Formats: sequence, C-alpha cells, structure tokens
Amino acid sequence: MPVYFYFLLTLLIEMPLVLLWLRKDWKEALLIGFLLNLFTWPLLVLLMWYTRIDLNLLEIGVALVESTGYWVFFKRKWWHCFVAGFVINGISYAIGVWLF
Repeated sequence: MPVYFYFLLTLLIEMPLVLLWLRKDWKEALLIGFLLNLFTWPLLVLLMWYTRIDLNLLEIGVALVESTGYWVFFKRKWWHCFVAGFVINGISYAIGVWLF
C-alpha cells in the first residue's frame, strides 16, 4: 500500500477524537489537529525508516509533540492536553497495530 494511505488512516482515526475532545473549538481543532499530524507523521516515518529507535518510543515522542501543540494553541490546562494527546495517539497506535 502507498505510504500516504497510512497518513489518511491516521487522520480518519485521530480527527474525530480531536473533534470530540475540542468540540467547542471544532474549526480550530480540525486545523490544528491536521497540522500537528502533518508535522509529526512524516517525522515519525523518517525516523522509523532511518534510525533504530523503537517504534514505541517514537510514538511517545509524537504524543508529546502533539500534546504540547494542543496546550500551546488551545490554552487549556497542560495535563488535560497531555491526557488527550496520549489517549488520542494511543488509540490510533493500537488500531494501527491491530490492523497491520
């Protein structure tokens, strides 16, 4: 399968979860969620292909970056953003592992 298929699958899994979490700011949530994934997903893929860093550690890094992005852009409590970021990415990762 082409590599962009996995990016689209990531968006299909994560965007509804981001919208659920940030339903009051749904327009901004779509934009920021998409942009954060547009930054972290290719970075994850490059690091996965060209380094020997464990995928679990890479996913934790992605969750940290995205959580920080939610915190910076939405000005919510930091722990709320980090819980949301880790839950959203954890669900996405679990579905990806289950499917493939």
